[in-house]
Amino acid sequence: MRKKNGIQIAGILLAAALLTGCGAQTTEQSTEGTSSAPTEIQPTELQSAESQAEEAATDTAGDSATETVSVAGWKITVEDVQKNTSLENVSVELGYTGVETSDYQKEADAGKTFCLIKLLVEKDGSKETIEWDKLKLTDGSGTEYTRMSDEFLTDLGMTRMTGNTLNFGSNEGWIAFEIDENAENLELCYPFEAESYQQAL
Repeated sequence: MRKKNGIQIAGILLAAALLTGCGAQTTEQSTEGTSSAPTEIQPTELQSAESQAEEAATDTAGDSATETVSVAGWKITVEDVQKNTSLENVSVELGYTGVETSDYQKEADAGKTFCLIKLLVEKDGSKETIEWDKLKLTDGSGTEYTRMSDEFLTDLGMTRMTGNTLNFGSNEGWIAFEIDENAENLELCYPFEAESYQQAL
């Protein structure tokens, strides 16, 4: 009987030792798995850093796009500039209309594209007015463009800048030009009597 008991006890001890060994292996595997995790995270961290850099660049570009110019007693801010050959696409991209709800479309002539500019114009003690036929958009080749009849902007759900002469207060909205498709180095100009307004877009 003692021999049998001894064998049973030895068996139990052996089984316990094996179980303990398995537990140690599991712990080691678990530890190894944990140590390899940072290697998998590193590319994500790199992507995150790249995304932050892109956002910073976008923010910087946005700051320059919304620069306010004070000239001849007026403050003129270019808040946004959009170029597209189809105005339906512009309004959808800006979130004014959805693809499924847009029922208005205007295409530019062959070789042309639309240039939409969102302005905030505030009078700041000026004795001069702003007449839209005097406001010009010029390109690097010296070609001048005048604001087109852009009442259609309201059909796109966009806030249109008034077409009346500006002589007081604060006015905000979009204006439209139809320009050469390859036009570059665009600049908005107005010949005030006191001084000329020029702002690169």
